[in-house]
Amino acid sequence: MPQDNYGEPQRFGLKYDSADGSSTIRGSIWWTEDPLKTTVAPRAVVQLVHGMCEHIERYDDFARFLVGRGFLVCGHNHIGHGSSVARERRGCIPPYGRQAIVEDVERLRRLVTPHVQNGTPYFVFGHSMGSYVVRNYIADYGRGLAGAILCGTGFVPVATSAAGRTLARAICRTRGADHKSALLHGLVDGAFSKAVKDAKTPYDWISYNRENIERYLADEDCGFMFSAGGYAMMLDLTATTCSPACAQRVPHELPLLFVSGAEDPVGDNGDGVTAAADLAKSAGSTDVSCKLYPGMRHEILNEKSNDVVYEDILEWVESRIGKD
Repeated sequence: MPQDNYGEPQRFGLKYDSADGSSTIRGSIWWTEDPLKTTVAPRAVVQLVHGMCEHIERYDDFARFLVGRGFLVCGHNHIGHGSSVARERRGCIPPYGRQAIVEDVERLRRLVTPHVQNGTPYFVFGHSMGSYVVRNYIADYGRGLAGAILCGTGFVPVATSAAGRTLARAICRTRGADHKSALLHGLVDGAFSKAVKDAKTPYDWISYNRENIERYLADEDCGFMFSAGGYAMMLDLTATTCSPACAQRVPHELPLLFVSGAEDPVGDNGDGVTAAADLAKSAGSTDVSCKLYPGMRHEILNEKSNDVVYEDILEWVESRIGKD
């Protein structure tokens, strides 16, 4: 994809203290120079929030695409993920860590904001588990944002999440929060794997793109098992996010874009995505867009025709800030 004349995108490291009180969060910021050493004037900022069992560096291509169009991009690795944790403790998250996961998004926003020109529009983009984090985040911290993009999201009935959370917390009490439970893994991740008929790998559900699946399988920082504490946190997150009370706290004027593969099991092949968008509308959100992509599964940014997704997101962001 051709790039506009904004300079060569570069990636710089960043770190800050997590709200969990013990972890050091590490991530990346993409721009033409290190913005944390100066003040810059991008067209907008896009903060990325990655999904479960992956890491922020997987978004490098998308980030560089956005930088090439004049947007500063930043993102962090959640606690228990990527460079924010020792490899042997991947997936280990406190069972009551939901608020820390959400607060860490705000801490990065506070880190970046002083280094961009006043009035620069600020967007958040969340994928998969990150989309649930962002839906919770905008209920708590949505004021002042220019928009939120929810990618690969879904809708889990509150009662279903609450039941799973009770089970996960019970396992935490009996086996410890760091215990890796095959039962919990099978109920969550295993359900997605089973949704694809004649799958060649346990991760065919993430993509039709075989190259993407092979890269995921080869990446030691992807596909690890969550701890019982991690599942308890995630189910607490989905229970909170899918409640009407959470959706009602989102600033009603905040623009929301829901994007997903039409064959993504996380979004119930589109039905869960539509339900999530409908929840936002019924809660009072007045600017809600929803687009499903036929022939795509969970990771629409990594499908072979991802250029269509990139351009659609770009067009939506530009429509909310006004083209230069």
